[in-house]
Amino acid sequence: MKILFNVVLILSFLFEAFASVSLITGPEGFTAAGSGNQWSMHYGFAVLAIASMSLWAWPYRTNLPVVTFALGVLFTFHTGLSISLNLAGDQQAGMIIHSVLSVLCLVLVTQRSKWCDVADEAAKNA
Repeated sequence: MKILFNVVLILSFLFEAFASVSLITGPEGFTAAGSGNQWSMHYGFAVLAIASMSLWAWPYRTNLPVVTFALGVLFTFHTGLSISLNLAGDQQAGMIIHSVLSVLCLVLVTQRSKWCDVADEAAKNA
């Protein structure tokens, strides 16, 4: 499961970093500044924040509280986007990618106590 979590963090980072760059530099990105139609650029920066979740969590990827938080955010993000893309019906590849990542996050969050360090760092230092 630890390896699967590493894979999910890497895939999530890569897909979201690519999406962020595409949205920020796309036709409704920074080149449309001032037109009132920069939803793509704004969403691109939000996606960058989600991509950074993998980087922030990476050093603590066996720490139960950090893993719980990271998987909770990633599961919510990927599930919400999967639903949104499914409703729109025009980006099947993105919907499939987010659905797969959502299911993987759900599996990992339900199994996290089996592969994470349960001992709290504060308890170790006390």
